[in-house]
Amino acid sequence: MPKDNQVLFVGVDAHQETLSIAVLVGDSQEPLQPVTIPNRPPIIRRHFRRLLEQGTVIATYEAGSLGFVLYRQLMDMGVQCVVAAPSHLPKIPGDHRKTDRLDAQRLASFLRAGQIVQVRPPTPQIEALRTLTHTREAMREDVVRARHRILKLCLVRGMVFRDGMNWTAKHLAWLRKLELPIADDRQTLDFLVDELEQRVGALARLDLRMEERALQPDVDEAVRSLRAFRGVKTLTALSVVAEIADPRRFKNAKQVASYCGLIPSEHSSGARVHRGHITRSGNSRLRRLLIEATQHFARPYPETSAVHRRRPAAPPKAQRIAARADTRLKARYRKLAARKHTNLAKTAVARELIGFLWAALHLDMN
Repeated sequence: MPKDNQVLFVGVDAHQETLSIAVLVGDSQEPLQPVTIPNRPPIIRRHFRRLLEQGTVIATYEAGSLGFVLYRQLMDMGVQCVVAAPSHLPKIPGDHRKTDRLDAQRLASFLRAGQIVQVRPPTPQIEALRTLTHTREAMREDVVRARHRILKLCLVRGMVFRDGMNWTAKHLAWLRKLELPIADDRQTLDFLVDELEQRVGALARLDLRMEERALQPDVDEAVRSLRAFRGVKTLTALSVVAEIADPRRFKNAKQVASYCGLIPSEHSSGARVHRGHITRSGNSRLRRLLIEATQHFARPYPETSAVHRRRPAAPPKAQRIAARADTRLKARYRKLAARKHTNLAKTAVARELIGFLWAALHLDMN
């Protein structure tokens, strides 16, 4: 076969410092000798240029902590790169060996056989937005942990605030004035309260940054469309935009629900059909946000509520979709909650809610 026509299938087992690379040439059963190279851009470019001289190169590596830097570098060189979803890679029964070179050979083999489920890499802008929303979520969790540490210290010393809600200005003043007989306890509590105030301040600054980001032209219309929905404000809308990225990659609402892990699992064989709990495979952050948003369909809202004040700012088509979602999902929740556990009802509503949100985003892309 002429070199110009042959296809090289390249599996890459990527790590922070090294790349293990295995190559299958065309239909050949024997791979080329696997090599391990440093994970440095100049060396990667030099190695793949040599492969490109031999024919068309299609490469794959697993999505993970290294992100999409390697994907973009290879695509810029003219290499067709496929980022593999690790949870969907085939498993070989009876093969208990695992090395970097063997993993690279398996990836090359799966790529040639068409057994790779591709991860759609986001644009650098969407990836940066996704990192911003993830950072905000991590900061919120840090605030919760800091509060728990303070409450636990007070509890084991027999100090409980009973003069109102926790974390109000009155509660924080009580913590500052709390009399603890041992100096170490007083110093520890002061340190924990100082840490909490710093984290709360950082979270407030991050929230302000996200409010400003939502006004930028690339996401402004999408955010306004999503804010028309009950239970979706700016932070949730930005997170949905970041996690879904390009809504056109989903053909229908069922696919986007599957992406969130909200479809039922199934174990069926022959005439026996059994569907169980949701798969929980997919985007766990987006799934949590949707479940939280469904709390708003479990209680009545007056016509003067915030969602009705936000809705006119959305495009007309998004307003109509949001209004249909209100009617449909409130009735859906009441019907299911009357005969099932409320958690099951909220999960079912979340599965339909993401379909409405996807439809609103899809309109903005047309």
